[in-house]
Amino acid sequence: MILLLSNRSTFVSQTNQQNFLTMKKLFASACALMSFGFAYSQANVDVSTQLGNLNEAYVNQTGFVNMNLLTQDGNRNIATIDQVGAGNMNFALSDGNRNVIDVDQNGILNMNQVEQHGNRNEASTLQIGIANSTSQMQIGNRNVASSTQLGMLNVASQYQQGNRNEASTLQVGALNDSDQEQIGNRNEASSVQLGVNNDVIQEQWGNRNEAYALQVGSDNFIWQTQDGNRNEANHVQLGNDNVADSWQVGNRNSTTGLQVGNDNELHQWQFGNDNTAIDLQIGSSNYTSVLQSGTNHFHLGTQVGNGNTLVTIQSN
Repeated sequence: MILLLSNRSTFVSQTNQQNFLTMKKLFASACALMSFGFAYSQANVDVSTQLGNLNEAYVNQTGFVNMNLLTQDGNRNIATIDQVGAGNMNFALSDGNRNVIDVDQNGILNMNQVEQHGNRNEASTLQIGIANSTSQMQIGNRNVASSTQLGMLNVASQYQQGNRNEASTLQVGALNDSDQEQIGNRNEASSVQLGVNNDVIQEQWGNRNEAYALQVGSDNFIWQTQDGNRNEANHVQLGNDNVADSWQVGNRNSTTGLQVGNDNELHQWQFGNDNTAIDLQIGSSNYTSVLQSGTNHFHLGTQVGNGNTLVTIQSN
């Protein structure tokens, strides 16, 4: 178990470094593109294509070297694009019927990419600041994705495949990273990051799973993985350098974690059905590891203070 946790933590560290380097490269490329644009032209660019019937697109660009590439392939799709500032980029595709795209970019060098394949999907992005990046992919019907970024160098990725899934992310600050993936039906994922260099990964495979993450501070990390049906994960981090890792395989499992302070570490792994793990860490440098295998296990852990260690293993 310790080896697996170490490997998972090592992967997290490597992933965060790769994401940061990728964002730096993107920022540098965007700066180069913007410089090239100013050298040769200060005009905005819009290329919009509509294939089908009764599609609607409304594009408003104010500033310099903003770019919009929009394609609507199908019927009754709607897109609203507003770009204010310089060097903002939007790449959007609706492939199907009655899909909706709403993009608002206000600032410099913000980038948004959205693809929707199916019917009645909705994607919205609000970016205010510098060099924020959002990527949205939806495959299926009646999915909803929402990304709000206020600050600079924030990154959001949302992937949904199935029907009636919902994903939302809010990032206020700088260098925050949110990665949401949902495959199945009627799953919900919500991520809120307020601060600097926080990371959230939410993965849900199955039906009617729910994941919620809140981070206030800097350098916090939450990883929620759910494989099955009707699982729930809820984690809150208030402070700096906290880690919460929830992994659930099965049905109707639930994890809850509250971390208030700095350098706390929480691992909750559940394999089976109807298991519950609740952990509170208030202080600094506390460590909790919970492994539950089987059915109907219950764990409640409380740590108030500093440097405490709690390891729980349950099976049947």
